[in-house]
Amino acid sequence: MKKTILITAGEASGDTHAANLVKNLKKLNPDLNFFGIGGKKMQDAGVELVERMEKLSIIGIFEVFAKLKEIRLAYKKITDRIAQTPPDIAILVDYPGFNLTLAKLLKKRKVSVIYYITPQVWAWWKSRVYTIKKCVDKAIVILKFEEDLFKEYGIDATFVGHPLLDREIPQAPLDRKTLNLDVDKFTIALLPGSRESEVANILPLMLKTARLILKEKDAQFILLKSSSVSEDTYGKILQNAKLPLAVIKDNIYGCLSLSHFVFITSGTATLESAAMERPMLITYKTSFLTSLLFKIFAKTPFIGLVNIIAKCEIAPEILQYDARPKRLAREILTIVSSKEKMEKQIQDLRWVKSMLGTSGASLRAARIVDSFTRK
Repeated sequence: MKKTILITAGEASGDTHAANLVKNLKKLNPDLNFFGIGGKKMQDAGVELVERMEKLSIIGIFEVFAKLKEIRLAYKKITDRIAQTPPDIAILVDYPGFNLTLAKLLKKRKVSVIYYITPQVWAWWKSRVYTIKKCVDKAIVILKFEEDLFKEYGIDATFVGHPLLDREIPQAPLDRKTLNLDVDKFTIALLPGSRESEVANILPLMLKTARLILKEKDAQFILLKSSSVSEDTYGKILQNAKLPLAVIKDNIYGCLSLSHFVFITSGTATLESAAMERPMLITYKTSFLTSLLFKIFAKTPFIGLVNIIAKCEIAPEILQYDARPKRLAREILTIVSSKEKMEKQIQDLRWVKSMLGTSGASLRAARIVDSFTRK
C-alpha cells in the first residue's frame, strides 16, 4: 500500500535539501506519494505543491508582518489538504516559525513528525526546544553538537552530516574567458544572499565597497545571483555598478572555484565557502528591531555559521551600522594583502569543514525516514 508523505520547506536552501531527500527516498521506496510546500526543485523531484515557498520566504520581524496574509493563506491551504489527505508521515524542513506551528497540528492528528534541519535553538529562541520535544518524533540534525544538545532534552535526534557536502563541487573552474575574467587577476566573489530583501539591502553596500577596493588593489569581481530573487531587483541595483563584474547564477561552487576571496552574507553560504576553503568576510544588515531582538535573545555572539561552529571569529563579521563601505573595504584589503591572514583563515576553515561530517547526509536522512514508512 502506497504511503503519503507531507513535506514542507520555506527557503531556497530548504527546497534544495528537501528535494535531495525526496530523490533518495524514492530510490529506497518508489511507492511513496509526496505533497507539501516548496519550490521548483521539490516539484521537479516529484512533490505535489499545495503552495509555493517563494511567497513565504522571509527574514526579520517586519517581513513577517508584511507577509502575514500570505503565510496565513499558505497555512490554511496546507491544513485543509492535510484534512482531505491525511499523511502517514510529515517531514518538516527548516523554516521554524511556520513548521513548528504545523507540527502542533500534526501531533494532534497523530501524524508522525520528522524534523530535518532543525531550528537553530542553540543560537536563537531556545524555548522552541520544548515544542520540538512535545511535537516531533524524530529530529534529523546536520551539525554534531545539535545531536548532543537535543539529547540533553530527551529528544530523539540523529546527526547525519551536512547535506551541502552532497552537492557536487566542480573539479575544474568554469571558463574565465567566457565570463570575461582575467585569468591571473585576484578575484573576489560577492554573495549578497538569496532573498529579495537581502539583495536589496546588501548588494548596493557590496558594490560601493568593491569600488573602494579597486582604488587600492587590482582586482575583479564575480556576483552570484539567485533565481529566487527577481531580475528586476538585480537590474535596478546593477545599472550603475561601475565595476568589472562577471555574473554567475545559482552555481555557488562554480563561483567559488573562480574566486580567491569571498565577500558574503551570513547563512549556509559561509559553510559552502568553508567547503571550498575560501577566506571570507561576513556582513549583514537587517531592520533595527530584528537586530535589537537578536542582541537581546541570541545565545551566540556570531551570525556566521563558520564562526558559530568554531566558537570564535575565524571569519570577520562586520554588521549593521558598522557595515560601512570604507570600514568593509579596509578590512577586506587588510586580509587579502596578508598571505599569513589568508592562510590562517584557510586552515581554520578546513577544521570547520571537518566538523560537517562526510558526504551522504541526504541518503542517511532518507534511510531514517524510510524506517518510519515501514512501521
